[in-house]
Amino acid sequence: MNLKLSLTIDSNATERARQANERRNVASESLADAWRRIFAMKLTESDRRKLTEVKEAMDAGLIGRNPQDCVTKSGRPKAFSKAEALRLWQDLQERKREETLRRMVEETPSNYKLITTDEQFQALLNELTNEPIIALDTETTGVDHFADEIVGISITLPNADKHVYIPIGHTQGEQLDREYVLEGLREYLESATIGKVLHNAIFDIHMFIRHGIRVQGLRWDTQTAMSMLNENEPSFALKNLATKYLREPSDTFDELFGKNAKFAEIPLDVALVYAAKDTHLTWRLYEFQRHHMEKFPNMLRYYETVEVPLLDAIVDMEQTGFLIDVDYAKKYGNEMMRDIEEKERSLKSKLGDINLNSPAQLKPALEKIVGHSLESTDAKKVLKPLKNKFPVIAELLEYKELVKLYSTYISVLPELIHPNTGRLHARFNPMGARTGRFSSGGNGVNLQNQPKSARKLFVAPEGWVILGGDFSQQEIRCAAYFTQEPVLLNAYAEGRDVYASMASDFYGKPYEECGDGTPERKAMKTGVLAALYGTGPTTLSQQLGCTVEEAKDFLNKFFKKHANVKRWIDETQAFCRKNGFVWMDKQQRKRRLPEAKKRTFGYDADVSRALRQGPNAVIQGTSAIQTKTTIVRLHELCKRKGWRLLATIHDEVLLLVPDTVTREDIAEFEDVMINTYRFGNVPNKTDIELSLRWGEGMTVDEWFARKEKEESA
Repeated sequence: MNLKLSLTIDSNATERARQANERRNVASESLADAWRRIFAMKLTESDRRKLTEVKEAMDAGLIGRNPQDCVTKSGRPKAFSKAEALRLWQDLQERKREETLRRMVEETPSNYKLITTDEQFQALLNELTNEPIIALDTETTGVDHFADEIVGISITLPNADKHVYIPIGHTQGEQLDREYVLEGLREYLESATIGKVLHNAIFDIHMFIRHGIRVQGLRWDTQTAMSMLNENEPSFALKNLATKYLREPSDTFDELFGKNAKFAEIPLDVALVYAAKDTHLTWRLYEFQRHHMEKFPNMLRYYETVEVPLLDAIVDMEQTGFLIDVDYAKKYGNEMMRDIEEKERSLKSKLGDINLNSPAQLKPALEKIVGHSLESTDAKKVLKPLKNKFPVIAELLEYKELVKLYSTYISVLPELIHPNTGRLHARFNPMGARTGRFSSGGNGVNLQNQPKSARKLFVAPEGWVILGGDFSQQEIRCAAYFTQEPVLLNAYAEGRDVYASMASDFYGKPYEECGDGTPERKAMKTGVLAALYGTGPTTLSQQLGCTVEEAKDFLNKFFKKHANVKRWIDETQAFCRKNGFVWMDKQQRKRRLPEAKKRTFGYDADVSRALRQGPNAVIQGTSAIQTKTTIVRLHELCKRKGWRLLATIHDEVLLLVPDTVTREDIAEFEDVMINTYRFGNVPNKTDIELSLRWGEGMTVDEWFARKEKEESA
């Protein structure tokens, strides 16, 4: 026992001595040795880049160690460490920022002008009368356009060859009153005859609305135009685009001023260079983009007549926002929580007292039930195929769906109401998908994925009703247009259900036996979309609940029976392989798929993916053109009638209209939906609903029957 203790003590002492010796060696090592030790460590790519930058600066004598970092608190020499090197990198960035800002001010172009006096401002207003088109930008206190404020306005005057910045909300420096400046600019900003070029126009238009001005005359948005010219850009930020296409290296705001900097606190001489350069670059980018888009007249025409006016429509949608029934949400949420708790108790009685949201606990409990091991507890891939065989799994899936509904939507949506407006505001990105389809987001609200149960929280204000129209079978009608497949054309011409018609033709059954809800129609709907979008037999077998061989047989039979569809897909893919892109309808947009042109020997996943995407992009992109063109027309209708655009979700458009709306009004709405953009010889159809709660819609006849009953009561 004593021998063992003695050995332990001796071992500990030896280790302490070894560590002390190592510390002495490290403390006495040269800087060069320290660098070799640091670079021998396991480093991230980011850290290695930063450390290399510091070493080069130290070697050049630009920076050195801080004296306090060279010794310990007891005065002993302190080794140069990775942590110290990274602190030096921060110091180096600050020095670089200071040097960059100093150089920016010293090299301020002579045509960059700071407007801080009344005399200068009045001269600017006189010059604006000679400008048919200007570039415009705002600097703000933040990105919440319902709460933040403009601190400065920059304008590029091309005819005068001048780029100005007007500070109106900086914390220091001589500047004009905000209200005085905005009122002076109002005439020019609200003039439709003076064209405006902006980058991310939606934001700036919102910011001017915040101060009581509605910008008119939007001619070009360099952000959306870039998406037209190359939807595959990794970034659509102005600085990145200027660096890439104008060969004008530009620092971002964070790079120049740091992440937590506020533009209102930036000195005016620095603010001038930064802000005036923004509109200068925007104007140059506009000239570059227009030059290239003019090579494609149909694309240019579409951009100017649809994508640009669409931005104004989006501003109105975002301004309108949704009214949320908070009381209903609370009541509904409480009921849902009771259901969740009840289901949780029921499941624990069958699975044991486990955490149902813990895969580690849930997986073994489920394996006991099913009698075999499970790959995971993934709801879609693993559990859903088992739900019909095991009732407890069906119950678990219901529980998970309820939990998600409550935690993601019902309990969250009321918290997203903006305090300044009392509404929930989503953002709509017209370039959300590379095919040109919308996406929705911002403020935590994605309207595209709101389940039906959550939609009940969205209500019409008193005296208003939600009028909604969606393009019935939009993408299949589009496919009929491109393929000219007889069974599709005949079904639409005769007003018959297209999937039932195809199922009848495919399975050789009477049309009446292939209607809504039948296995044949369901299989055909899934199969048609799979065929058009290049879904493989394996995935299709999972969708149809059949074997891979049966899925192969389905696809082979489908393409044999519908030769026009097959021919169009083959021709589209051949064009894509040759050119590396596909055209949307009438050559109004491109979808660039450069991987399709890659020379390969045998199968290549990138090429295969690009070729599958080709036909899909044509149909989705052309459908997006129909939706966007129609929204522009609906926006005009709304302005004429005093209605409000509310939202667009997939192939649906929502409006707010007075509850005194007439059948004649709705007929006008339907006419715009059906006749604004037609797919050649394929007739359009729209399903119209009116609702006081989104998702609880009534047909037109049901709505007016309800109104008549109320009036007669």
